[in-house]
Amino acid sequence: MAKVPDSKEKTLAAAAKLFRCQGFHGTALQDILAAGGAPRGSLYFHFPGGKEEIGEAALAMAGEATRQGIARAAEASESAEIFLTRLARRMASDLAESGFKEGCPIATTALETSAQSEVLGAATRSAFQKWEHEIARALQRFGIAADVAEGLATIVLSQFEGALLLARTYRDPKPLQRAEQALKVLLTAYSSK
Repeated sequence: MAKVPDSKEKTLAAAAKLFRCQGFHGTALQDILAAGGAPRGSLYFHFPGGKEEIGEAALAMAGEATRQGIARAAEASESAEIFLTRLARRMASDLAESGFKEGCPIATTALETSAQSEVLGAATRSAFQKWEHEIARALQRFGIAADVAEGLATIVLSQFEGALLLARTYRDPKPLQRAEQALKVLLTAYSSK
């Protein structure tokens, strides 16, 4: 039997989706309550630290879901090229399904808050670092040396994050398609060494 999410999980899922669409500062507590369907009392019970505490937990939850998605893409792939293709196409599909409204679950908040809030800055750094590590692990799984995989993981994450921002802005998946192609060329260059 599927687990029914409790009010805390619903609140975090609602917050993560709202932050993805409109950012941390563009999301009011009332928006989170309305989207999550939780009573106001439960908000203060689960999150006595208020919006920043909700933000930290929502970023951790969204970051972990993405990390798991990266790991699943690696497990389902036969090569580094197929792995990167899966990542790019999943991002493009998710973005298009949202009507180009939902970008990266971490980037919007990172851009808005990392210089202002140590708590949210740490949460966004942690998510990105875990993604980078998971990408590096996947690349190593496909035979790329650890030191090279670490550098490539940074490039892959940077390329996809920038392409996702452009695709959302342009309301067109082409930047993600171009990022996919560019990363394949890069993989070929590193594989031939």
